[in-house]
Amino acid sequence: MASVVRGTSLRAGGACVRCRKGKTKCVYENGRAPCKNCAKGMHECYLPSESLAHHHGQSPARVSRPRESLPHTERSASAVASDRQPQNATSNTGVVVPHRPPASTSNEKLTPELAAECERVINKTLPSCVAFHKPSFIQKLKNGTLEGSIVNGLLACAARSSPALIRRYGTQGGAAAAAEHFAAKAISLVMQNLDNPNLADIQALCLLTIHEWGNRSAIRAYIYLGQAARMAQMYRIISAHQGHGEPDRFIKDESFRRTLWLIYILDCFLTSSPGRHPAVSQFDIKGVPLPCPDMSYNFGTPVYVRTLAGGPPSTAPDPATPLTEVGEFGHIVMATQAWRNVIEMLTTVTTDSFSEEQCASLEAGIEAVRNSLPLHYVDKPGHINLHITMGSGYTYAMLHCLLHCATIMVNRRRLLHMVTTQGFSQESWRMASHTHLQTVDKVFAASHSVVSLLLALEANADKDAVLNFPLVMLFSCFTASSTIAWFSLKGFTPPDVNETAETFVRDGMRFLQDGANIWILAVPWYRHLTVMAKVLRNGDSAGKLPTDSDLRAKEEVTGLDSRNTGHPADRMEYERHSPAHPAEFSEHRGSEPPRKSGFTTINGGSGAASTPAGTSPLPQPQAKAESPAPSSTEDQGIDSVTHPGSDMTAAELCMAFERQLLELDDLAAFMGGGV
Repeated sequence: MASVVRGTSLRAGGACVRCRKGKTKCVYENGRAPCKNCAKGMHECYLPSESLAHHHGQSPARVSRPRESLPHTERSASAVASDRQPQNATSNTGVVVPHRPPASTSNEKLTPELAAECERVINKTLPSCVAFHKPSFIQKLKNGTLEGSIVNGLLACAARSSPALIRRYGTQGGAAAAAEHFAAKAISLVMQNLDNPNLADIQALCLLTIHEWGNRSAIRAYIYLGQAARMAQMYRIISAHQGHGEPDRFIKDESFRRTLWLIYILDCFLTSSPGRHPAVSQFDIKGVPLPCPDMSYNFGTPVYVRTLAGGPPSTAPDPATPLTEVGEFGHIVMATQAWRNVIEMLTTVTTDSFSEEQCASLEAGIEAVRNSLPLHYVDKPGHINLHITMGSGYTYAMLHCLLHCATIMVNRRRLLHMVTTQGFSQESWRMASHTHLQTVDKVFAASHSVVSLLLALEANADKDAVLNFPLVMLFSCFTASSTIAWFSLKGFTPPDVNETAETFVRDGMRFLQDGANIWILAVPWYRHLTVMAKVLRNGDSAGKLPTDSDLRAKEEVTGLDSRNTGHPADRMEYERHSPAHPAEFSEHRGSEPPRKSGFTTINGGSGAASTPAGTSPLPQPQAKAESPAPSSTEDQGIDSVTHPGSDMTAAELCMAFERQLLELDDLAAFMGGGV
């Protein structure tokens, strides 16, 4: 429905319902709704003559789309003319060709508030702040010439951290529902323009991939990512023969390269399983230079940067052309490759094929990325605060969270191989603890750095926005906190650091609880860490790990082999009385099927249908008495979650956690579906 054209007269008959009720001056910009007062408060603006249902300032019920569904796209003359055309046309060969409605070519009309939300995403939110050209985006945003698909994609990102957008569009669904409001518009505009791929649509698809990934719609995110990769390939072919003499050619080429590297990063995250084929091949990135420094990109200064393989780029006129240093976004690409190499090892190695040399090689690759960083990007105490002041705090934190997460995973796999080897006991660990102390220290140092980075970002966050960490940073926090909790419960740490471990887990739970309110994907991570935190708080440490005689005694009582790590008797129950997210147990459009029937995994909820009626119920571990809640107010967040899994002992919890790591359940939770 087109906006009602109103006169700029300030007479009483021209005032809207809300201004008339509040007896305020009603002024329209360009003679169109909304007025300044309604636009400032993000209310619907309408005249009394537009509806009879205007009591108490409520919006009238309309059959057509409500005016609050901004941004509003006005129909062009060509679209109106197309309505008069027949739905189907007959070609010269007599074949009936279905009529395809033309894509809307009109610009999106944004209110100043929505434009400010888009600008905030471009300046401060990953990945937009590093993958998109800020000056041109902001200029187009102010001129009203930014493509509708990327506008709605930016608003989908903004809706997860904007209280005003969540309040207006989220209703009962919260941040996820508010983001979905704009994501549906963005994908509709992208689909209308498939015959003419442009860079804005590809960038919008990248943002939609992150949106669906965060909603645990794994299949939909995987498909959107593949579509973005195919559109990027076609865009490269089309643009290769156009505009070589343009003055801003370097900015356009660098924008495409950064978009391609963004697709590569998302591809590394969403295809962390042998069952998912990568959308970006090595041929697609061969010869493509890494992103240049942001200063050169923003000012359009042509430079040449090395490729991911270390060679000169294909765009260099001469192999001897001097190369500039890799930019900030380029270091994130290199860190992602190191992280992906670790994931590839975890998904392919078995207990028999595990190799210490392979772990050492992966650690060397991680250190090579760290050594290539410029001095101002090295992870040192206080550097994060300087980057926050300069506006690159999230870029700095994202880079080091990837490297620290990879370090934790490599060293955790070393210890996991040791504890799952036949013949391991607590006594053997105490006798040879000095040989593994360095491994434990590496994990503690990396975990401390991850939590410290998030604490610094939290302390300097905008007061007017909801704190919204990227999914990878939340997963790094979960990996660090759960690993430290496992160390403490297993007895791998000295007794004097158990309090520090509990602090690690408490901070991680707080970050994940806030993240679960924004990203549905983080709900099972928070739920899993809640179980570990309660057992850790109850003081059931790993010094009480069961001996062989204890396991045999348990077998006699339950009739089950407790050492069989795949048996449901040792499973970790994750069902809660109340979900942490309002949409947690809703039917996800793209969620992948669970991996095992009747098995509860870390990636959320029971993995299958209920147990058949003819099957005897599985025996559950005997619950022990709940410890009284401590008087400290810091533990109230942990105590407030009632969870059946908190009655597990440390030994049972450790065995369940080790089984899930071997079965890659943490990666399944990260990708949004079963591996």
